[in-house]
Amino acid sequence: MKKFVILLGMVLLMSNTLLAQKLIIGVKAPDLKIKEWITDQQPNSGKPTLIEFFFSRSEPSCRRLTVMDSFAKKYGDSLNVIVIACEPKERVLKATEKYIFAVGLDTDNKTFSAYGAEFVPFGVLLDDKNKVLWFGNSSKFGDQELQAALSKK
Repeated sequence: MKKFVILLGMVLLMSNTLLAQKLIIGVKAPDLKIKEWITDQQPNSGKPTLIEFFFSRSEPSCRRLTVMDSFAKKYGDSLNVIVIACEPKERVLKATEKYIFAVGLDTDNKTFSAYGAEFVPFGVLLDDKNKVLWFGNSSKFGDQELQAALSKK
């Protein structure tokens, strides 16, 4: 009986995890539902896209901005680099004003929800056909990981 209860508990825990996951590698990602693009940079279709979900009061999320900026500078011709935030425009502008990537506001939380972004830093890499190549905690997602994921597409 004890084994059955433990097994049942594990199944329930795993089912909640599976229900929470909204992205699947190799499957088309949800459309971005951006309320407003607040930078001059705009994503172009037909290129791979790296999305970073951002919150200005998260120190690890703020540290990711320099990484995203380096990706935009290095791969800007061949990669869309996007930061998405769901907080007031003024706060996001202040945090991102010195960087060159596209910044979108998701103030109604539609994109965060569609992508299952419940923590930051959280990133998603899409191929040129909008299929998911990688997603997860982006704090350790650097140049090597980007190159490896893009080479698998």
